[in-house]
Amino acid sequence: MKPLEAPVARRAAVGPAFAFAAAGALAVTLAIYLLRMDRVVGLVVDDAWYVLLAKALATGDGYTLINSPTPGITPFYPPGFPALLSIFYRLSPVFPDNVWLLKSVSIAAMIAAGIVAFRYFERDRALPVEVAFALAFATAIYPGLVFLATSTVMSECVFTLVQLVAILVIERSVRDASRGAASSAQRYAAVGGVFASIAFLTRSAGLALLVGGVIYLAKEKLFRQAAIFAVVAAILVGPWTLYSRAHVPTAEQRVEQGGSIVMPYDVQFWNRVAGRQLSGTIELKDLPGRVFENLTEIGKADFGAFVFYSFYRPVEAGETIRLSNRHAAISLLFAFVALFGYLAAAREKLTLAEIAVPLALSICVLWGWEQIRLLAPLVPFLLFYLVIGVRAMARLARVDARAQAILLAIVSWVFVVGALDGNYRYIQKKYDPVPANRPRWISAFEENEAFIRQLGARVPQGETIATDNPALVHLYTGHKTIASNNPAARWRMWKHLGVRYYAKISPYPVELDAVESSLPVLHRSDGDLALRLLDLGPPESRAAWGEN
Repeated sequence: MKPLEAPVARRAAVGPAFAFAAAGALAVTLAIYLLRMDRVVGLVVDDAWYVLLAKALATGDGYTLINSPTPGITPFYPPGFPALLSIFYRLSPVFPDNVWLLKSVSIAAMIAAGIVAFRYFERDRALPVEVAFALAFATAIYPGLVFLATSTVMSECVFTLVQLVAILVIERSVRDASRGAASSAQRYAAVGGVFASIAFLTRSAGLALLVGGVIYLAKEKLFRQAAIFAVVAAILVGPWTLYSRAHVPTAEQRVEQGGSIVMPYDVQFWNRVAGRQLSGTIELKDLPGRVFENLTEIGKADFGAFVFYSFYRPVEAGETIRLSNRHAAISLLFAFVALFGYLAAAREKLTLAEIAVPLALSICVLWGWEQIRLLAPLVPFLLFYLVIGVRAMARLARVDARAQAILLAIVSWVFVVGALDGNYRYIQKKYDPVPANRPRWISAFEENEAFIRQLGARVPQGETIATDNPALVHLYTGHKTIASNNPAARWRMWKHLGVRYYAKISPYPVELDAVESSLPVLHRSDGDLALRLLDLGPPESRAAWGEN
């Protein structure tokens, strides 16, 4: 088999029928995103920071935490996604009226990701058109990514697109080099370096693509292209790396603002739960246990969710789902099929994906966080390895070529059906005629939004608020805000800043500890979350945290 020649023979089959199918898939994809679109923003906390940083860039304040009492504090988040959002924030500068426009960025990215994925699978991986089409369609409507696009303002969708484009372009560079088109190959290597750099500046996990690109081009003995790729990446990534190191928040600024937004990644890495100081820390000897735990999570639940999302993931965020041993076994089976597919693909031809995906997975399993969200940008590749795994097993079983083609088509379209089912279940719940049956994620946002607007009216202008979601409170109220984590350790700083008001907000029901329960409640939300605005008392005369 000659994978680079196979698509040429198949292109004759791509005619009116394919155009009709593509138009239908696009219509279904748009319908899903429009039906799932909501007003929710900021409940993940990270997405509130993205919007705040976009606002800071759009209003000329620079890449700083404009919510902080002390100006000029630089976040650790990469600037790529906020910079992209800032373009649209300038077009519509009124928050939250502009949330739909900010979300449209991710929606457009996922539609484009489906198109790029089809091109990659059909041309570079030599899959039959119907299989490549199904994988691309499943990628574009994968329920986890649809949620991130329509119910948050997160960076995963844009990252998914940029990563796919980078791999597509770099493969084009290698292909042109094999055909003797040196100047074209070098040009595409430079473009690949641009997109790989954008991926890194969007999410730090893009480091896998930067490293993988150099390794792959060097493996192909394309040393000039590898040098061009590396130089372009250094030119684009270097300034941000140097700038962020020169503007690392001081110890005092970290105590002031609090939270993961000012916490270095090397510190977050050693948190038991990344970015949560109170979760405790781990040591080097604990890393194998973390990796094993994450791999177990991926094997027993996440691979099942890639295929049958509704069976392994709750319909909406915040819910829990208990998996039976049978479900875990099926998910593990999928994981082993994908691993077999990866090995089969690597044996056939070691492409950039076979280098970058393991590097990305290594970053995921070493990180102390829920794996399904970290893996979301890898969905197209993991589905691809599942298909290749099935094909490799069919070949071992000496299944004839025609039966193999039918089997691959069935498997790939099962992914589409699984994604459609996951989206249908959510849409059905969102538009349930009984309000109590509708997604709690949306009702939680409505309660949070109403509460934040109330505290904005109750707290005097000029006062700083300590809260669980500093960016979202600032966006709605304009008040200066700081994170409310670990008040006992930061009590002196709170007193220095004159912080009197403490807003307990969350997408889940709020529980107060003993100290918080003793504080006067200035306002309580009307819903089930029991959000509260607490009075800490006059800063100049109050006792230390926990002392009456």
